[in-house]
Amino acid sequence: MTLTDDAIGKVKPTNKTQRLFDGGGLYLEISPAGGRWWRFKYRFGGKEKRLSLGTYPDTGLISAREKRDEARTSLAEGVDPAESRKAEKAAKREQSSNKFEVLTREWHTKRPLEILGIDDSEELAYRALLAHRLATVDEVANFLSLSLSKTQRLLDNIESKGLATHSLERPRRYVAAPPRLALEALASQQRAEIDRACLTILELEKQSVSTTDSQEHEQVVELITSHVALGQIYTQMLQSARKEVFGFQRAPMLFTAETQQATPSNVRVRSISDDGYLALPGILDSLRECTVRGEEARIFPNLPVKMLVADRRVGLIPLNTEDPAGGPILLVRSRALLNALYALFELTWERSTPIFFSRTGKLERGESAARLSEAAGHVMSLLAAGLNDKAIAHEAGMSAATVTRRISELMKAFDTRTRFQLGWRAALDAFPERLEPIRNKSSHRSYRHRDS
Repeated sequence: MTLTDDAIGKVKPTNKTQRLFDGGGLYLEISPAGGRWWRFKYRFGGKEKRLSLGTYPDTGLISAREKRDEARTSLAEGVDPAESRKAEKAAKREQSSNKFEVLTREWHTKRPLEILGIDDSEELAYRALLAHRLATVDEVANFLSLSLSKTQRLLDNIESKGLATHSLERPRRYVAAPPRLALEALASQQRAEIDRACLTILELEKQSVSTTDSQEHEQVVELITSHVALGQIYTQMLQSARKEVFGFQRAPMLFTAETQQATPSNVRVRSISDDGYLALPGILDSLRECTVRGEEARIFPNLPVKMLVADRRVGLIPLNTEDPAGGPILLVRSRALLNALYALFELTWERSTPIFFSRTGKLERGESAARLSEAAGHVMSLLAAGLNDKAIAHEAGMSAATVTRRISELMKAFDTRTRFQLGWRAALDAFPERLEPIRNKSSHRSYRHRDS
């Protein structure tokens, strides 16, 4: 008898496998768990075989009969339907594998810099600048065998992407940005495929270094004499920072407000300024804006150098700190030297006084002592006089434990972490004519550095 959908629907699973025959070798097998499979039973080469035709109801009754008829046709032609199906699956797997290989080959033949938005022509122009160090539009056009108009467009494009900059002279002279800083800045904006892009950085550095015989393969320091190139490096340092930026700020300034760039929001930014820097016109307004944006700022009377360091990976140190034009700048990549600069900064940071501003934005002298208890204020004056804990306890008529408690209260009120800082703050309150502390509380999110 032939099957119907109504008849199939009435059959319930039992503890044994059931078979409902439709005719022509087709039957529906129902397992005790409720699964329903279409099977085609046939003989080929003297052996009985079975072929699965799908599950019910995904494969309906009509569709199952069509598949049975196709299998019977193959048998009539002397072809085993099961082997024919295996051959079809193998062909599909091979086709899929070939397609995958083609896609993989096409992927690997793409230029890695394309992921950063740099096309073939722009990459060639950038490499041309790396080879020439400084070059005019005419020189790059001759090198690439392009028209002047097309070459100019290419140079404008790579300059807009931070790969190059130009001088103010006529005719313009273009200089390539350092490969590591330039590409890492782009990679920070387009995080996808960053690893593939970084592989190209090493290649470009090798090409750049090979043009000068006296240079080593990996430069740990480099002397920057072009102010234009320095501005490009400065901007890219801030944009490519990942964890922290710190620096010493001394007069004179090397960068104007127009060249300052914000760091990523998750980067901690700290600066220490000396008296000479704070005396520059407009600096206090600038520091106020920086602290509002999240910069942690402190002051120290005299700084030995001025510097800017990003992630302890790259740093800038002016060699002539008194030259208003900037003078030569040392670009540092040496890990040992950068760690030493970090240690110097941390040591100075611990001995520096935090910069604060009032809510109205005006500079004012800290008034923490006025809000303290009379006993704590007495301890403050004794600290300013340079007395140790034992002498303070004697003069104030307190126990050693009480002195310790009062000092903890003072450290919390003045936002200091060491007794050295607290003593200094006490001395500043005692001698306000030396230096006026200014107050503000901030977190760290962006950076508008006024110095290098």
